Parts: sequence; C-alpha cells; structure tokens
Amino acid sequence: MPPLAEYLERADELAQHVVDAWGVNAPLLTPQFKALLDKACLYRNARRQADNHRKHNVLSEQDEAEEKATREAFASAYKALYERHAAMS
Repeated sequence: MPPLAEYLERADELAQHVVDAWGVNAPLLTPQFKALLDKACLYRNARRQADNHRKHNVLSEQDEAEEKATREAFASAYKALYERHAAMS
C-alpha cells in the first residue's frame, strides 16, 4: 500500500475522484464513503479559501493550518478506505 505521503501529494486529484463518484453513484454510497465525501468537501473548501487568500496576499496562519489539517484528515481517511477495500479484494 502507498504511504500516506503519496495520498497527501495527490489530495486534490483524489478529492476530485471522490466528488465525481458521488455525482454518479449517490444512491448507492456507503456511510463510510459519505464520511470520506464530507472530508473531501471540507478539504476542497479549505483549499479554495487558502488559494484565494494566497492570490490576494492575505493568507493567515489559520488558513494554512486549516488547509493542512483538512488535507491530512482527507488523505488519511482515503488511505484507510482504500486499504480496507483492497484487503477485501
């Protein structure tokens, strides 16, 4: 299984995959996937806000910390769900 650092590097891409899967399979999603979707959305929102603040040179330490925390929470949850599904296969 890939290390957490790999999931952190690909967090934007993975979050987009989660959102795309939600759009296609919404009625069939498990509670675990819905929890992952929530984390993906929180990360994407924090990322968008931090990027906007970077663009205007008003990024605060709180913005950076929230972006980092939500990214780590999402990547960790994605890794756990991926490993759980890989073990079942």
